[in-house]
Amino acid sequence: METGQLRISLLGACTASYGDAPLDLGGPRQRAVLVVLVLARGEVVPVERLTGAVWGDRPPADAAGALQAYVSHLRRRLEPGSAARARSSIIVSGGRGYAVRLPPDAVDVWRFERLLERAATASAAETVQLVGEALGLWRGPPLAEWSDEPWAEPEIARLVELRAVARERLVAARLELGEAALLVPDLETMVADEPLREERWRLLALALYRAHRQADALGALRRARATLADELGVDPGPALRELERQVLVQAPELDVPVRRPRAPDGPAPAAAPVADDLLDREHELAAVRAALDDLAAGEPRLLLIEGPAGIGKTRLLTEVRRLAAERSVRVLTARGSPLEKTFGFGAVRQLFEPQLTDPARRAALLAGAAASARGVFDPMGGDSPDGSFAALHGLYWLAVNLTVDGPLVLAIDDVQWCDSASLRSLAYLVRRLDAVPVLVVGTVRTGEPHEDEELLADLALEPVAVVLRPATLSPDAVTELVGRRLGEPVSPLFALACHGTTSGNPLLLRQLLRGLEADRVRPDAAHADVVVAVGSRAVSSMVLMRLRRLGGAAPVVARAAGVLGDGAPLPVVAALAGLPEQETAAALAALARAEIVKDEQPLAFVHPLVRESVYRDQPAAERALRHERAARLLRAAGAADEQVAAHLLLAPVRGDGAATEVLCSAARTAAERGAADSAVTYLRRALDDLPAGAQRCDLLRELGLLESLVDGAASTGHLLQAYERLEDPAERADVAVAIARTQVFASPPGAATAFARQAAEALPGELHDHRQALLAIELVSGYMHALDPAVWRHPVPDPDGAGHGAQMLAAALAYDATIEGADRERAVRLARSALEGDRLWAVDHGLFWVIAAIIRMLADDDLGDFWARARAEAHARGSLFAVLSTNLWQGFWHWRRGDLAEADSCLTNALDESRMWGGAGIAPPFALAFLIGCHLDRGDVAAARATADAAAGSGPAVGDGGRLLQHAIARVLTAEGHHERALTVLDAVPAPVPVPNPVWNPWRSTAALALRGLGRTGEAIAVAEEEVRLLRRWGAPSHLGASLRLLGEVRGAEGVAELREAVALLATTTAAVDLARARCTLGARPEVPDDEAVPLLRASMAEAHARGALGIRERAREALRARGCPDALHGETVRPPTVTERRIAELTAAGLGIREVAQQLFLTPGMVRSVLEKAPADGLKSLSSPPGEARAPATGRTP
Repeated sequence: METGQLRISLLGACTASYGDAPLDLGGPRQRAVLVVLVLARGEVVPVERLTGAVWGDRPPADAAGALQAYVSHLRRRLEPGSAARARSSIIVSGGRGYAVRLPPDAVDVWRFERLLERAATASAAETVQLVGEALGLWRGPPLAEWSDEPWAEPEIARLVELRAVARERLVAARLELGEAALLVPDLETMVADEPLREERWRLLALALYRAHRQADALGALRRARATLADELGVDPGPALRELERQVLVQAPELDVPVRRPRAPDGPAPAAAPVADDLLDREHELAAVRAALDDLAAGEPRLLLIEGPAGIGKTRLLTEVRRLAAERSVRVLTARGSPLEKTFGFGAVRQLFEPQLTDPARRAALLAGAAASARGVFDPMGGDSPDGSFAALHGLYWLAVNLTVDGPLVLAIDDVQWCDSASLRSLAYLVRRLDAVPVLVVGTVRTGEPHEDEELLADLALEPVAVVLRPATLSPDAVTELVGRRLGEPVSPLFALACHGTTSGNPLLLRQLLRGLEADRVRPDAAHADVVVAVGSRAVSSMVLMRLRRLGGAAPVVARAAGVLGDGAPLPVVAALAGLPEQETAAALAALARAEIVKDEQPLAFVHPLVRESVYRDQPAAERALRHERAARLLRAAGAADEQVAAHLLLAPVRGDGAATEVLCSAARTAAERGAADSAVTYLRRALDDLPAGAQRCDLLRELGLLESLVDGAASTGHLLQAYERLEDPAERADVAVAIARTQVFASPPGAATAFARQAAEALPGELHDHRQALLAIELVSGYMHALDPAVWRHPVPDPDGAGHGAQMLAAALAYDATIEGADRERAVRLARSALEGDRLWAVDHGLFWVIAAIIRMLADDDLGDFWARARAEAHARGSLFAVLSTNLWQGFWHWRRGDLAEADSCLTNALDESRMWGGAGIAPPFALAFLIGCHLDRGDVAAARATADAAAGSGPAVGDGGRLLQHAIARVLTAEGHHERALTVLDAVPAPVPVPNPVWNPWRSTAALALRGLGRTGEAIAVAEEEVRLLRRWGAPSHLGASLRLLGEVRGAEGVAELREAVALLATTTAAVDLARARCTLGARPEVPDDEAVPLLRASMAEAHARGALGIRERAREALRARGCPDALHGETVRPPTVTERRIAELTAAGLGIREVAQQLFLTPGMVRSVLEKAPADGLKSLSSPPGEARAPATGRTP
C-alpha cells in the first residue's frame, strides 16, 4: 500500500483519509489506541500504557486480547487495499508494544510542528507563509473528545501553547513587514483573550509605536504592568521592561528593520572556539583590546560597559582583567553593591587598600600631593579635611603614583551601586587622565537610579570615554549555547523558544538552561512548550524553584546571606539564620552546587540578580527586621560602624535613639575620610531615630554644617532647626552666620538678607563681630540677588576690630564703594583689609574673600600670587565650594588678562563643580557670561552663541550674575549683527539696584555698538562718552582704556585721539587682548600714518595670534594688506608665557620633576609635559621671563 496518501488529523476531530476517501476508524477506544500511537511519534508504546489510556484503572480481564483486536481492526482500516493477514507497514509490533510508521506529513500535528521549525530560520515573508499554512491545519480544539483524559491533557496543553506561540510569531513577522497599523485590532483581541501572555502585550505596544501612537504604546505597557501585578503579583519581564525604555527614548531599533540581502552561500573560514559566555561579543572584545593597546602606548581610556541586568557586563570586565594580566598590566578591582552604597569611598578603598598594606610602600604612594588622601584609608590619622575635594585630589595623585611602575587598569563592577564619593573620585580622575597611563573600566546597569545620575551621564561624554552596550544574544548564539549546555542537536523551534523566553539575555538563558538541564529536558520541538511555560522571569523563578528543591537549611541560609550581602562572615550568616555553623556551611555548599552562591570565600552570590531574587522573596517587613538583627550581630562581631550602619539604614525606625550612637560614629568616620555625602546619609537616619532633646539640637547643627559642603539647600533647613533650639547666644551666633552665608548661594533671593537682619537684631551687644558678619551678608546678598534697596540698603559704619566679622564687613563695603564707582582708593583699602593675613579663608568657603579679590581686580590693583595661594588653600581644606569659587574668579582674572585658554579651563571647571555642589545656581551665570566673553575675544561667535543658548536653556538667572549674563548675550547678538535684538535684551535687564560703575555694569559698551550698527551714531557716541566719564571717575586704566577705544571707534575719523590715549593706557596694564584690539583699531584708521600704523598692526597681530584672539589677528592682517604691507607672522611673534607657564618654567629650572611641578601647581602631569614640550627653541628662559619682556616686539610698543 502507498502510505503517502494516508492522512490522519488530530487538530480538531480525530479523522483519517486515504486519498480523497475518508476512513472509518471505529469506536472511541479504538480511535484512542491510534491517537496514543500517533502521539508517540514512532516510538514503541508498551501494552500497559495503551491499556491505561483505553480503559483507565478498570481494564477488562482480557485487556491484552481486546487491545490486539483494536490494533488488528486499525491495521485493516488504515490499509484498505492490503491483503488479509498481510504484515502491516503502518502499525508494527515491537517488544511488548506497538508503534506507527508513517511519513512525516501523514499527521497534521507532525506537519504543524515541521512548518513551525522551518519558520524559525526563515525570513519574515517566508515566516508569514509557513506559519499561516501551519495555523490553517487547525480545524478545532485538538483531541477534543479526550479532553478529560489524563493521558491526553499534557498533549492538548502543549499543542494549544504551540498554536498561541505560532499566532504571536505570525504577528511578529507581519510587524517586521511593516503592517503595524493593520495588526493593532487583532492584537487587542489576542491580548483580551489571554491577558497574562507578555509576548502579546509586547507585540501590541510595538505595533502601536510603529503606527506612530507612542502614547498608546506606553498606555498598553502600563496596562500590562497593572494586569500582571493584579493577577500574578509580579512585575513585567525583561522584554517588556526593555521595550518600555526603548519607547520612552524612541530608540531607533524599534523602527521597522531594513531587510538586507542574504549573504552568499559557501564555507566560512574556520574560527577559534569562543567561550560560552563571550558569544556575540566580537565588537566589545575588539574595543577592549584596542583600549589595552592604547594603554600600552601611554594613552588613557575610560571604558563604560552599559546594559540591563544579566547582559554580560561582568563577564566582559573579567575578560578585561584576563587580557590585562596576559600583558602583565596591573589590575585593581572593586565592586559596588546596594548594601555598601553609603560606605564613604567604599569602592575607592576596594581599589587601593590592597596596594597600601606595606608601610614603606604606603608612605611612598601617599607622599606629596597624594597625602591629602590619607584620611580616606585612615580616618583617625592626621588632619581631616572639611570636605571631600582634598581627598579627590589626593586620590588622583595616588593613581598617578601607582603608574610609576607601569600602566594601570582600574576595574569597577556595578558602578551604579558605588558610593557617591567614589563616583566623584572616578570622575575627577577621568577628567585629568591626559598622558597618565590608566585604563578605567566600569560596568553600569541601566535603569538603576543614582544620586549622581548627571555625573554618571557626563562620564560617558568625556573625550577619553568609549561606551560599550552589549546587545542581547542572536538566535544563532542562543542555539549554539543550548547545544553546548544540553549536549544534543537542537530543534530550531526549541532554540527559538529559548530565545523568545529570555529575550537573548545571557544570564536569563544560563539560568533557564541550568533548570532545563536539571530536569533533563530534551531540546526538541516536542519540549518547546516547557521553555515557554517558564516565562520571562527566568532568574527569579528558577532560583526560587531550586531553593525549594534543595530544602532543608539551604533556603534559610540563602535568605540570611541575601540580607547580609556579599562578604558576610560565616558565623554571622549562621547566627542570622539561627543555625549551627556546621549546618550553615553544609547549606552553603549545597547552594554553591546549585549555582546560587559562589564556592569561594568571602561569601558571594553568583550574580546580583540572584541575590536580589532571594532577597526580594522575603516580605519587606521581615527584611527590615532581619536587617535590624544583622546590625546587632555585626556589631557584636566587631564589624566596622559603617558596615553596621548600612543595615540600620534599612531597619525599622524605632525613635528611641538606640541606633544613634552607631550612625553618628559611622558619620564621623565618613566625614574624616572626606566623604561628606555618606556622613550626611548616616546623620539624616540618626535624626529620624532620635527623640527631641539637647542631643537632637547638636545633631541638627552637625548635619547642617556637613550638608553645607555637599547640599546647600538641605543645609539651611537643618541649621535653621538647630538655630531655633539653641540657647547659648554665642553658639546661636555661629550658626546664624553659617546659615546666612549658605543661604546666599543655596536659598531663593531675599532669604539670606531677611535672616541675616533678623539674626543680627537678636544678638546681645557683646557679640559685635558676629553682628558685623551678619550685616556684611545682608549687604552682599542684597546686591547679589538684586533686591529692592529699600529692603536692605541703609547707612553702615566702617568695620571695627580685626575679627572675621570685621573683615567680612570690609569686603562688603569695598563692594558697595565699587558699585558706586566714585572712590577707588577706599574700595582698594577696604578690600586689602579684608584679605589681610588670608584669615578669612579659615571661616569663609568662597564669598567675602572672593568679593575682596574681585574688587581689587576691578580696580587694577595687583593681586600678586593671590590666586595660587587661594587654590592651594582650597585644595588643602578640601572645600568643593572654595575650589569652585577659585576657578570661577581666577577664570575671570585670566580672561581680563587675555589668558583665554586658561580662562576657558577655569570657567569650565567651575561649571562642573557648581553642578556637583548644587544650591541655587548663583555661580553658573557668572561663569557662562565670562565664557561668552572668552569666545568673543577669540573671534569664535559660533561658540559664544552655543554658550548663550545653553545659558538660556538652564532657566532664568537673577542678581549680578544674571545681569552680566544678559549683557554677554547682548554682545553675542551684536556680533551676529542683530543690533535691535541686542538693545531689546539690554532694555529688559532688571535693575532694582543702581550700579553706576561700568566696571561692574558694562551695558553701555554693548549698547553703543548696537546703536552704531543701526546707524544711530549720535546716540552711540553719547552713550560711549558717558561710560568714559564714569570710568575716568573710577580711574582703573584697563577699563578706561577699553572704553576709550570703543569711543574712538564709534567717533570714526574724529576718534583718533581717544584711540591713542587708549593704547597708551592699556600698554601699562596686563589686559593683553584689549591692548591688541586698541592697537588694531588705531592702526586701521586711514588718518594714522604708515610709520605709526604698521608697527601697531604688526604688534596687534602678533599679540592676538599668541593669545588666540583670531578675530583681532585677521582684522590686523587685513589692515596691513590695505596699506600694502607684508602680513605674515614672523619669528618676532613669540607668544608671551602665561602665568601657569612661567610657574612651570621656574619650578622646572629649580630642579623639580614633572610630577613635582604638577603637584605644586595643581595640574596634571600631562599638562606640565605639554608645556615643556612646546617651549620655544631657547628653552625655559623665554617662558620664565617677565610678562613685559615677552609681550610684543619693541617696535610694537606705544610709549
